[in-house]
Amino acid sequence: MNKEIATKRSPIVLIWKFAAVEAVGFLLYFAATLLGNAKYEFYTQLSFSNFLSYQAAKMLFLAGAQFVLTVYAFLSWYYESYVFHSGFITHERGVFLKKENKFPLNGLSSLSVLSNPIGKFLHYGTIKIETGGSAFYLKTVSRPEKFVEKINNEISPYENFSWEKPDILRLLKEEENERLEFKSSLRFDYKIGQVNREIEKAAMKTVAAFLNSKGGYLVIGISDDRKPLGLGNDYRTIQRKDSDGFENHFTQTFNGMIGPEFRNFVKLWFHDLEGVDICVVHALPSPRPIYFKADNSEHFYMRTGNISTPLKLSEIESYSRSRWPERVA
Repeated sequence: MNKEIATKRSPIVLIWKFAAVEAVGFLLYFAATLLGNAKYEFYTQLSFSNFLSYQAAKMLFLAGAQFVLTVYAFLSWYYESYVFHSGFITHERGVFLKKENKFPLNGLSSLSVLSNPIGKFLHYGTIKIETGGSAFYLKTVSRPEKFVEKINNEISPYENFSWEKPDILRLLKEEENERLEFKSSLRFDYKIGQVNREIEKAAMKTVAAFLNSKGGYLVIGISDDRKPLGLGNDYRTIQRKDSDGFENHFTQTFNGMIGPEFRNFVKLWFHDLEGVDICVVHALPSPRPIYFKADNSEHFYMRTGNISTPLKLSEIESYSRSRWPERVA
C-alpha cells in the first residue's frame, strides 16, 4: 500500500494565529510609546524624514509589520499538514525551513477522535493514535472523523497485532461472560444426532457479537459441565475431516454470514485436551460495525454479560456512536 492521505489543521488555528498577530501589533505599539521622544529624534536623523512625516512613517511601519506577520501566519498554517503513508504518519510544517515529525504505526491498535462541544460545532478535534501501549496525538485536525475513516479504509488497526495462543485450561475455569462463551460443536446437534444449521448460526452470532463489542473467545467442543467433547462429530460432517478442514468450513461460513473483510480479526486455535481436539475462536474488537447476515436479512449483535443481544434499528445508531465515535461525522 503506497497511498498517501493528507489533511490540514482546522482553520480555527489560523484564527488563533491572526489573534496572535493582533496581540503582537498591540505590544509593538505599546513598546513604541515607552520610548517617548527618543524615537522621534531618531527618525528626524534619517534621510527620508524630510519627505515623510513621523506619524505617517509610524503608521506605515506598524501596518507593514502587521502585514508581514499576517502573511507568515497564513503560510505557516497553509504549509502544515498531517500525511498518512504506509506504516506511519508525518506532521509536516515550516514556511522557509521544512520540518517533519514521523509517527510510526507499528502495532497500531486504535484510532479515536477527541473533541469538545466547540470542536464538534466547528468540525475539528484531536486524533488519538494508540500503538503498542503508547499513544500520540494529532492536534486540532479539520474534520478528524473523515481522516480516520480514510485511514481505516486503507489499513487494519490490527495489521501488526501479535496473536498469543490462549490458555485453554484457564478459560475452562471461567464462567461464561462478556468475552467468553462455550459451545459443544460448530454444526453437529447432539440432541438429534445430525447437522443443524441453527447451531452454526448461533456460533456466528456469538462471533459477530464479540467483534461488535470488546472481542472475546468462543470455545468449541466443550460440554455444559466443561467436559471435552472434541470436534470429532463436526469433523465427520465436513469434506476434510481434520482441523484444517474445520477451519476451512468455519471460514466459508464466516464469510457468508459476517463477511470476508472481517476474517483477519478472527483467529482459530486448536488444542489437544484429553485426546480430543478443542477449538478456541479468538475475535478482536472490530474497527467498524458488523452485521450478521442470515435468512435474507441482516442483524446487529453485541455482548451484554454472557448473552449475544440483538439490537433494534433505533438502538444501533446510539450504540455505534459510543462504540465507534471516530466514525461519526
